[in-house]
Amino acid sequence: MKRFFLATVVLFATVALQAQDALLQKYTKMGDVNTVYVSKGMLDQVPLGQFDVPGLNDFVSRIEYMTILVSRGDKAGKEMGNKLPKQLKRLGFEEKLNTMHEKQNIRILQSAKDPTCVVLVVYEKPQATVVSMKGNFEGGIEGLIPTED
Repeated sequence: MKRFFLATVVLFATVALQAQDALLQKYTKMGDVNTVYVSKGMLDQVPLGQFDVPGLNDFVSRIEYMTILVSRGDKAGKEMGNKLPKQLKRLGFEEKLNTMHEKQNIRILQSAKDPTCVVLVVYEKPQATVVSMKGNFEGGIEGLIPTED
């Protein structure tokens, strides 16, 4: 019974991840979106000490890999900034942060089905940037999000 339960959990997590990947792939194929894949090895080479951001080293050390999508056109930016968060919520993602900072709408969403999946959406009309991350976020990402004093 234990094996059946574990197999079921793995299956649902795999299906959820494939749905998320298919959704992001849809935006990549729009034509006016640049996409970059960043591996753990590439992240390890970034000199994080040059940035004065509290908790950045801890956050980056948890990331296994990430895919970055950046819109070049107004249509893609609008769809990624407005529609993508709603679509992710329908796939079982929970919004952990939704805030405005210097005219940028910043959203962080985490999969309830697979907490290792986190998506960051930054939208400043008409441009949008999406960072889809896979990593060690099972304990939640709330403690990793810096707060302003």
